[in-house]
Amino acid sequence: GGAAEESDADVGSGTATIPNEVFNLVKSIVGAGVLSLPAGIAAMGNAPSALIPASVLIGAIGLLSGYTFSMIGRVCSMTNSGSFAQAWDKTVGEESSWMIAFSCFVDCFAGILSYSMILGDTFKRLLATCGVATSRSNAMMGV
Repeated sequence: GGAAEESDADVGSGTATIPNEVFNLVKSIVGAGVLSLPAGIAAMGNAPSALIPASVLIGAIGLLSGYTFSMIGRVCSMTNSGSFAQAWDKTVGEESSWMIAFSCFVDCFAGILSYSMILGDTFKRLLATCGVATSRSNAMMGV
């Protein structure tokens, strides 16, 4: 892959810092949560017992994500790689590096799709409070 062509001198020469990356990750997670929170509360408003399993599930997913990010960082450190794709090329091989690019594409596509759905629902409801009846599709296209 293209990432394997980068020299070892380029590894770690990016401008992003760990605090910047942590901030971006937290901003993304909190942003999605804030946008979807009203719908979740409205759906479960009469079921306070759902708070405990929901909290356990969020905690478990957070721990799993943290462990996964930590493992990717360790592999990158062990292989002296600056990216997940470089680490894959060095440990598994360049023949299958297309899978990493494809999985990143699917991840980004799914994220954009979910944000679009959340924003469409949010704006549809906001417009409804102003007396404007519209569909989710029209609300998303208006944004």
